[in-house]
Amino acid sequence: MIDFLRSVLGDSISIFTIMNPLSAGAIMLTLVDEGASMSEYKKIASKNTKAVFIAMIVLFFSGTYIFNFFGISPDGLRVFGGIILLFMGFNMVQGHDKKVNHRPTEQIAAQERNEISVVPLAIPIIVGPGLASTLINLSTKTSGWQSYTGVTVAIIICCIANYIILKRMPYIKKRLGVNGLKVFNRLLGLIVGSLAAQMFIIGLLGLYNTYFAS
Repeated sequence: MIDFLRSVLGDSISIFTIMNPLSAGAIMLTLVDEGASMSEYKKIASKNTKAVFIAMIVLFFSGTYIFNFFGISPDGLRVFGGIILLFMGFNMVQGHDKKVNHRPTEQIAAQERNEISVVPLAIPIIVGPGLASTLINLSTKTSGWQSYTGVTVAIIICCIANYIILKRMPYIKKRLGVNGLKVFNRLLGLIVGSLAAQMFIIGLLGLYNTYFAS
């Protein structure tokens, strides 16, 4: 039981750090009309969390099958995913927020619909390449119902945290301020960079043992 809880805690920290809902929440505030009520933020947070949960569950449970179908080595993913996370961590440590990787036309359409909870806030801002690589990597190294249950619980915990943060984002920003958010973002960047280094080295060693070690 202790090992299970330790595994859930570790996976929760990894997933939450890469999700970075505080940074996503800051982007949300720029996309929502000024003067929006707390009920509107609650509605956005609820729909966003549902979309994020579905996307993460699909990526986690389908990751192994996708790689088996294409014959891709899990260690290859770890190397490439580590590089992606390394760039993410470096940008976060430098004080850069998440990049809004969507077309301007999509942002305008989302604002016209008053609907930003799924696109672009859930995908690709929260569930982007870094989180996708992490979830697929967890999928490739997970075996047994207990391991799958642990990661699923971690995903649920992170989604609950995501909902609370997005719903309370105006209050959080008021309390922390812009500088406070940047400091927290840089601390998360150190964790992301450390996870990236571990993932990259494990993948590199795995590829070496597979193709070069005799």
